[in-house]
Amino acid sequence: MSASPVFTITYWGVTGTMAAPLRPAEVTDKIVGAVRHLLAGGHLQGLDSRADEAAVRACLEAHLPFPLRSTYGANTTCIEVQTPEELLVLDCGTGFRELGIELVRRWGGADYAGPRTAHVLMSHPHMDHTCATPFFEPYLDPRNHFNVYGTASVLRSLEAVLNAESSLSNLYFPPTFDILKALRGWRTIEAGQALTFGSTRVTTFALKHPGGCLAFRLENAGRVYVFATDHEHPEVPDRALADFARGADVLYIDGQYLEAEYLGKEGIMGQRPLATKGWGHSSVEACVLTAVAAEVKELHVGHREPKRNDADLLRVERFMQQRMGEALRQAGRAPDSCRAIIPYEGLTLRL
Repeated sequence: MSASPVFTITYWGVTGTMAAPLRPAEVTDKIVGAVRHLLAGGHLQGLDSRADEAAVRACLEAHLPFPLRSTYGANTTCIEVQTPEELLVLDCGTGFRELGIELVRRWGGADYAGPRTAHVLMSHPHMDHTCATPFFEPYLDPRNHFNVYGTASVLRSLEAVLNAESSLSNLYFPPTFDILKALRGWRTIEAGQALTFGSTRVTTFALKHPGGCLAFRLENAGRVYVFATDHEHPEVPDRALADFARGADVLYIDGQYLEAEYLGKEGIMGQRPLATKGWGHSSVEACVLTAVAAEVKELHVGHREPKRNDADLLRVERFMQQRMGEALRQAGRAPDSCRAIIPYEGLTLRL
């Protein structure tokens, strides 16, 4: 998006509620579907056993739809944001473990002399957003320095499970804070608060979710990224959230359901309908209208429903893009003024 990016953002987990890894049969189905698709299009004729990896990869990317050549991913929420001076991490779902593996690789070279500090901002204490905390390998290395920010309920939940003196110690996880040597600082934050990390300003906003949840707005040099996971729209569009996200380059928001699923009129993936009002999550349609009201440049709908397979996620993404086009026309805006996607694990964007 920019020749000189201010934020480099990587999605390590975008699945909602619980991790949903591909089953062996699903992997086989993808391979079968991919081969059939390539054969039907005659795309394998130019390849043989001598083709190098780059040629094979180019063929797959050119001729296979995303659900056949890849996956949106299965880990729960974790987003990495590299700012000009500091590394920020948003939430500690199972994707946090994957980020940890990458940081060990990144910081582990014998000649590495760079920073070993990061700030972890946690939106709320529900397990799908905190569960990888004791499995984050960089926390074990005393050379590292991590500061954790969360509401009082977030910090209490971590204390209850990981404090060696707690009655719940070792009940859920063997590790305790005693061995997580890189955890250096804890700060309680609230809705409406502003934080500063180098030249980056972070403000918080209260979302509608059982037990409470915070959204984060990151701003630097005119670039804005808004992270608003786990939110149930109190109105559509959500005017308060739209004001908070006003003019953002990217709004990441929870859109776990389609409206008919949210209302219990249709089931997810052909299953029995089940109304989910009051569960703290929103519909894709609501997300689109709030993004248009906020005049953001990109909408990233995450916290995806774990029941969905990759083909269904592509269907939902295309439906969302259709709705976005309609909403932009109704608002009198150019059809390309707001891009809408479902982000996949490993997606990196630069603002």
